[in-house]
Amino acid sequence: MKSLFGLMLGLLATASWGSFYVAGRWLFGEEGENINIYLFSFLRFIMAVLALSLVLFSRKSRGEICRAFKEDWKPFLLIAAIGIVAESFLVSYALNFTTAARCSLLANFSPIATVILAYLLLGEKTGRIGAAGMLAGFAGLILAGSARGGDVYAVTSMRSLIGDGMALASSFCWAFFTVYGVKVSEKYSGMVCMFVGFLLGALLMSPVLLFTSFSEISAIPPRVWGGMFYTGVVTLAFANACWYGALRYLKPGLLGAFGYLSASITFTLSIILLREKFSMQFILAIAMIIGGMSVMMYSKRNVTGRND
Repeated sequence: MKSLFGLMLGLLATASWGSFYVAGRWLFGEEGENINIYLFSFLRFIMAVLALSLVLFSRKSRGEICRAFKEDWKPFLLIAAIGIVAESFLVSYALNFTTAARCSLLANFSPIATVILAYLLLGEKTGRIGAAGMLAGFAGLILAGSARGGDVYAVTSMRSLIGDGMALASSFCWAFFTVYGVKVSEKYSGMVCMFVGFLLGALLMSPVLLFTSFSEISAIPPRVWGGMFYTGVVTLAFANACWYGALRYLKPGLLGAFGYLSASITFTLSIILLREKFSMQFILAIAMIIGGMSVMMYSKRNVTGRND
């Protein structure tokens, strides 16, 4: 039951993240010239902190937060710097150089990156069946990335390669977030972990205010505020709290497999909401992604929950 609950939390987080790229394309496609990406990211983090603070009002939660800052501020600061701030900036800037689909594809290299870091940092091994599932899922991502439809085309320009490199680097930042976060997720609830992480992340990003005028903030269009609220409260606060909650019940290597599902959700929502075209190759790719993730989830070595 613990493993099932962890899988449900991981699925909720993944579904929320899968909508991020679609929401971003909807937002930046219409209001790109009105968005300061530094300010946008900072305000998203502030909204995430405020959303979590509305939930963490109990005396127990306040005690956990104080203990986290007192006893574990160093690991939380490292998680915030690499797994939150760096990952957020890399993904955002990657979208300036490459397509949303390619960015999503490479950012979701994180399942393999998670397995690699879980082995290096935690000594967590993956059996042959799990490894086969991992490779099948990644092959599905590659197949989906080369399928015709919307902006999903192979791009080989230097500008695109820069964006691809940023997206790939973000996947390792996220893998670090998942693996290194195990240490604090064993001591604190998912909500507390994310509140502390986002608060420290916002503090690290606060220098942006030195270069921002009040008139620039007041001139932000309502559409941008709406997108900022959704991507801050849903795809940051809610999704990441679910992810850290799932870490209490699942191994990082298993949880990382949900990255494949996130990419498939992104492509699917692009078809439904943005009316992008698709092909039989795309359908085959989604089947490979889901199948590869399922194999990873149910391989004997990975299926046991962390606290069982």
